[in-house]
Amino acid sequence: DQDEEILDQLENIVGFIATDINAKGIVKVEIEPARAPIIPSKMSARLRAEMQKSAELIVPNKWRHMPSAAGHDPMVINEKLPCGMLFIPSINGVSHNFQEDSYDEDIILGCQVLADAAASILKQA
Repeated sequence: DQDEEILDQLENIVGFIATDINAKGIVKVEIEPARAPIIPSKMSARLRAEMQKSAELIVPNKWRHMPSAAGHDPMVINEKLPCGMLFIPSINGVSHNFQEDSYDEDIILGCQVLADAAASILKQA
């Protein structure tokens, strides 16, 4: 999620679950942060709007808005430049794994949506 409050709530819920499990005394659960917290970075509303417009033109009713707080490059770049992200489907939903793959048709459609959005932005410049 891109909302820090929601992420904090999720962390609290996990803490409550661990406390509940520990109270039962069967096993002991300890929660240790594996890394520094990821601070969500909001992507550019303008870039999102252009990509949504292009997606609706190229693949009508076959796209969706997916907020992401994942640690992708735009989280760093967004400090200096407006950013947006465009995801395409992975076969069987496998992502961030050596078996990740996408159908050529989806890659091509993603490229078309991105190119159309970029052209639209450049026409407005």
